[in-house]
Amino acid sequence: DPGSYQIAVRLGAPVKKVRMSLNLINTKIHFWRIKNRTQIRTEFVKNPLYHIYFSHADMQLYQSLKERLKTHTSVYTVSLGLSQLLGNIQFMGEKEMTMKKGEDVIPVHSVIPRWKKTVKSIEYPEGAEIFSVNYPLHMTPERVVDDRDVVLFDRNGHAIHCIPDTYCQLETGENIVLF
Repeated sequence: DPGSYQIAVRLGAPVKKVRMSLNLINTKIHFWRIKNRTQIRTEFVKNPLYHIYFSHADMQLYQSLKERLKTHTSVYTVSLGLSQLLGNIQFMGEKEMTMKKGEDVIPVHSVIPRWKKTVKSIEYPEGAEIFSVNYPLHMTPERVVDDRDVVLFDRNGHAIHCIPDTYCQLETGENIVLF
């Protein structure tokens, strides 16, 4: 249920992209009989690193996920979009957080979802590389995207200085916006 959990994402490394051509072949026939291929230019994120913050209303489910993360086990292999792009996971610990209302400009360390609806003001310092991307926010078990919106982030992983409607302050002093 989308209302029972909250998640935030923080870039752990700058977003660097590389373009490569992929050769797609028809695998339904014998390998030696393949004559044709389709070449597609594809963009990949180079050396991606993300920090995921997660909370859930169901403590039993939360504890189950926490244990799986700690023991590095999963039901499905973590993938970054394609089956060839396997990801690695590491449990970094739990942090206490305090929900706050945005009144002043603060540094937000996570990506900012639905920023056009949830941010009162944004500062754009010189040299900042702030991007907005239309991104899927929720997917059904049948893998159908049923909610998408614009997500705001700094390409170099720097905090975005803004006045969000609400945010969470972690015990480390980081500010994140949950969605």
